[in-house]
Amino acid sequence: MKSKSGENSLETNYASSERADTESLLNDYNLFKDLSNVKEILNALPYIAAILNHQRQIVYSNESLLKMLNISSVEELLGYRPGEAINCIHSDETGGGCGTSESCKFCGAVNTILKCQETNKKIVDECRIASKVNGEQMNFDLLVTASPFYIKGIQYIILTLTDISSEKRKKALERIFFHDVINTAGTLKGIIELMKDIDDDKELRRFISIADTTSKDLVDEILSQRELVAAENNELRVQRVPVFSIDLIRDVVVQILYHPIAVDRSVIIDKNSSELTFTTDIRLLRRIILNMLKNALEATPEHGKVKVGCTNDDYYITIWVSNPSFIKKEVQMQIFLRSFSTKGSNRGLGTYSMKLLGEKYLGGKVSFTTNEKDGTKFFIKIPL
Repeated sequence: MKSKSGENSLETNYASSERADTESLLNDYNLFKDLSNVKEILNALPYIAAILNHQRQIVYSNESLLKMLNISSVEELLGYRPGEAINCIHSDETGGGCGTSESCKFCGAVNTILKCQETNKKIVDECRIASKVNGEQMNFDLLVTASPFYIKGIQYIILTLTDISSEKRKKALERIFFHDVINTAGTLKGIIELMKDIDDDKELRRFISIADTTSKDLVDEILSQRELVAAENNELRVQRVPVFSIDLIRDVVVQILYHPIAVDRSVIIDKNSSELTFTTDIRLLRRIILNMLKNALEATPEHGKVKVGCTNDDYYITIWVSNPSFIKKEVQMQIFLRSFSTKGSNRGLGTYSMKLLGEKYLGGKVSFTTNEKDGTKFFIKIPL
């Protein structure tokens, strides 16, 4: 790493891109290096800690941050902003670096620092960061604390980052097993209770079919979380088999139509969809399409329509799901981050799992487009 300094005219879409020059950075570093007990105090903390200057640049840090980045001295970090140091995927979207992109407007870390500087008070918030580690994207949930202090009339910030990813993950899984699974099990129990009083054979067969679908949903909820845990732990095995595109889409549509989320809404298969056979893990791809449909139906008003279809060229098949709703900018910037959701606390594994399974395990690309005129369309692009 090299020191980042003196770049004061770079573009920004949010926070200031101004940076201190090399001399100022070294002066700040030497100031804290020589201050009595600063090193000992910061190293005694069980989490990442760094001291930032007015330009949000690191001028000193503890060993936890150095160990995380696999570097030997603070000098290698001088002038870097937090997002640049931990290789946030948005930190190089503009020439101004960390804090200056459109995405940074919704970053808990940047906003905590800015609010601390503005109010001169300790600020605590949460932050979701997607970071590149050894070429792979990793997602972190962090508790961010920014505390102001002054030396010789100059304001500095002590920034601490605590990894709460496990806690967030645990809460999300609890939500799934204690909410979704129990609700599905309750629905199945209610259907069985109703069946006890049905004398008409035709009506009984209809309820048996609904019960069968509901029981499959229950198993599917449990299996989906087992697969996600395995995927995050690099233990998921991919089993590629021949898949016929239209049969796959029809199967998933039939499955979703029995879900409570599809009540008073319709799902239409695009008549121009490509009909072809390709090789992939059908189980994982079905999971991704199902999540796309669930999200689309949740975003669709009553009596609204969701469309699903696929196209292909010589190299890829693209399966898409569209709905008439527009995704706000704030949501767009965070949509694939783990734990982020517009549906309430402890949600947000759906789009994250789509990205993880679709890109890391199927070798594809998961993306979306959205605008107020055409609504939202999610895509999974799989190499043929």
